[in-house]
Amino acid sequence: MQTRTTKICLIGLTVVCLSAFSPRFLMGDVKNVILMIGDGAGYNHWIAASMYQGRWDAESSQSTQVYDGDDWIEVGCSTHPLNLSDTPQKTDVQDRQLIYAPARAWDRQTGYDWLNRMFTDSAAAGTALATGVKTYNNAINWSDLDRPILPTIAHIAAQSGRSAGVVASVQWSHATPAAMGGARAAKRSDYEAIANQMIRDGILDVIMGAGHPDFDDDGRPVTNEPTHRYVGGKETWEAIEAARATPDGTYHGLRPVSTNAEFQSLLSGKTPRRVLGTAQVARTLQYARKGGSDDKNPYDTPRLTNVPTLAQMTQGALNVLGQNPRGLWLMVEGGAIDWAGHGNQGARLIEEQIEFVEAIEAVVQWIEANSDWDETLLILTADHETGLVWGPDSAEEEHRFQPIVDQGAGQMPLLRFHSKEHTNSLVPVFARGRGAQWFVELADRTDPVRGPYLDNTDVFHVMARAVSGPVAAPAEASR
Repeated sequence: MQTRTTKICLIGLTVVCLSAFSPRFLMGDVKNVILMIGDGAGYNHWIAASMYQGRWDAESSQSTQVYDGDDWIEVGCSTHPLNLSDTPQKTDVQDRQLIYAPARAWDRQTGYDWLNRMFTDSAAAGTALATGVKTYNNAINWSDLDRPILPTIAHIAAQSGRSAGVVASVQWSHATPAAMGGARAAKRSDYEAIANQMIRDGILDVIMGAGHPDFDDDGRPVTNEPTHRYVGGKETWEAIEAARATPDGTYHGLRPVSTNAEFQSLLSGKTPRRVLGTAQVARTLQYARKGGSDDKNPYDTPRLTNVPTLAQMTQGALNVLGQNPRGLWLMVEGGAIDWAGHGNQGARLIEEQIEFVEAIEAVVQWIEANSDWDETLLILTADHETGLVWGPDSAEEEHRFQPIVDQGAGQMPLLRFHSKEHTNSLVPVFARGRGAQWFVELADRTDPVRGPYLDNTDVFHVMARAVSGPVAAPAEASR
């Protein structure tokens, strides 16, 4: 039987000399690297949640969240894909029209239209974050030359001896956790194959999210035929459940957990060395529960109580991964912020963003209790913006890009959606800890509103340098 180390070596990862990278960067040797992705969360998503929480200072137009302050770096980030195809094009030419252009983005007459037409999907954006390589929409670590892109950051972290994991508030085989977890697929919709890769590759020590085939969106047992595609197919799922029913049973070395009590058991004390967690809900931890289209304010519909929060999942994941003295790499996704943007549901958007912020707070608490900022790098960002969220009068040309309006703590801010899709808007990057300054060095482009910005591929390079110093350029990187 192949060991975890053997599987990693078979991927073909290599290390090259320092000259492959900019001389500005030295080997990071950061013990812990944590990337948190608010899927679809543009600047105004972060601001709206801060306003609702009463964490917005109108005088300075700044939030007072845990990720604000002098210890944090903030820059912008562009998210465009290689091209707008959803299949490999076998071309060496990147579509220059897609590249973020400040003059186009902020044009009061045509900016909304351009931002709405030139956008990435989560698969291409996840690939850029995971590999440092641009690809076509729909691809999970797969190039438009129709071959896998390796290594991914998960592979690099695992090769370095660190534990690696992914946590999501949506199905754990969905685009972002799949890409960040090292899966490779020409189509993001190949969920069954992707799920099996994530489990069987031996790269990930923690996999957590939604997607339980036996429960609906309200956490109730299903009454129709279960859908097993998000968990690797019926045969895989039955094997997972058989392992869960066996004391200390594992499936491909991963201890399955599913009930809320099982997730809660990971929050303190001894934990399994590796964990596969599938919360007892169909698509999302909370967003897809009933009542979303009717909610006028956050939490109008009571939250589900049979599932862990994203913050609890994150804390459990850190407790599992933190057992490794060599350190960890973890990705946490607030995946349903994007779903609320697609649905133009402001109340649910704020709920999901707050859930994500609470997970950030849990990570900060873990770092300060179990590590420190001299050995840990925490990165917060988004894979793209969804919904083109601006102020209540922003449809009028003279009020385009109007800021959203604060109504006070516990009150819905006034906002307006201008899209049901992703957009090409810049998204924020917040970073703190060892290596955070690298983002400043890479942010060598300037936006008139957001200030210095970098590209999502740069996030990969910072993480790769942090966990292992110089690494092999991924296949296709020369493109």
